[in-house]
Amino acid sequence: MKPVRTALVGISGIGGYHLGLLHEAEDIELVAVADKWPEKPQVAEATETVKGWGVPVYDDIWTMLDAVDVESVTIATPHPYHAPYTLGCLERGLHVLVEKPVTILASDGLKVIESAKQKNLFVGVDLQYAGYEHSLKLKELICNGDLGELVEIVGVMEWHRTDDYYTRSDWAGKRYYDGLPCWDGVMMNQAVHLLNSSLQMGTTAPERAVPQRLRAEMYRVHDIECEDIACIHGDLGEANLHFYATTCCDADHRTTLDIIGTKGRASWNTEKAVVNIEGKDEIVFDMPSDRNAIHHNLVNCIRGTEKQLLAPASESVKPTLTINGAYVSAGSIPRVSWDDLGDIRAIMDAAAEQKKMLSEMGVSWGTLTEVVELEDFSKFAGLADD
Repeated sequence: MKPVRTALVGISGIGGYHLGLLHEAEDIELVAVADKWPEKPQVAEATETVKGWGVPVYDDIWTMLDAVDVESVTIATPHPYHAPYTLGCLERGLHVLVEKPVTILASDGLKVIESAKQKNLFVGVDLQYAGYEHSLKLKELICNGDLGELVEIVGVMEWHRTDDYYTRSDWAGKRYYDGLPCWDGVMMNQAVHLLNSSLQMGTTAPERAVPQRLRAEMYRVHDIECEDIACIHGDLGEANLHFYATTCCDADHRTTLDIIGTKGRASWNTEKAVVNIEGKDEIVFDMPSDRNAIHHNLVNCIRGTEKQLLAPASESVKPTLTINGAYVSAGSIPRVSWDDLGDIRAIMDAAAEQKKMLSEMGVSWGTLTEVVELEDFSKFAGLADD
């Protein structure tokens, strides 16, 4: 199979991962890279490496695409640029693999989907959990009805991020950057992977679920503009979603998903899925996880050896819709002091176990919010205190 001629935008941070993969992959030919911050030390170091490979380096995506012949572009920039870069690449007739989230605003994601459809192009999103083999096996089991009717989906992400993490770049934790929506909170950045898996496992249909209505709470403890604690309760139609995420723990504790049905239940994490069905032996899916599956899947779709993307834009917009709806429901992101926070891990664990909102857990900082309907989700354009 002829390698797909690919350009990369963004070569530091997460871009460093994509850079190494694109350079080493036998089914991909890396023909050019671009990064708009050549003066940054990480970018300068990566630039020297890339030049050593004989690959040209540019400081502007559009200059690069005017100069080189490519079929596909991998976008690994800060996420404010995902929408304009993806839409621009589609306008030029190029396939795209974009880092998560596909876009910040669901309204932009819908534009991406329509453009890709009109031009018959693929847009994959690097939501890597969706490509893990144990995720795919669990989804197949759910679609087959082995768990019966779905009842509850409970996702919990408890991670540790330091103050230094949020000062590592000038867009981290911001609502807007370079005149673009950024919304770099725990939901749009870290938790979007698990939220996507929650929606993936939240329906017996092949596609992802999307909430018909939801209620969300968001809080901020670090000195940032967005949330670092969030919870969402949503009606997925077939099941109720209970989702909890934070970066305020003292260590990374868990990234877990529980799927509860009328005939059994499954527990998922990033390494395996364990299924217990009434009257049957326990099933364990523990295949090695392929972090690169999303990339190779896009290549195979471009070359026609596969028909379906693992994380297409048309499905990956659903986490964005959900997060936009969460902002609409929350209405604001109240500050919480570290002194008032308490044992956030214990609070989150208890809330998930009891399937309660954080405001129902007796914490002094809890704020009751409003339920919003699906029709409101794509209208998110910021909060009143922006």
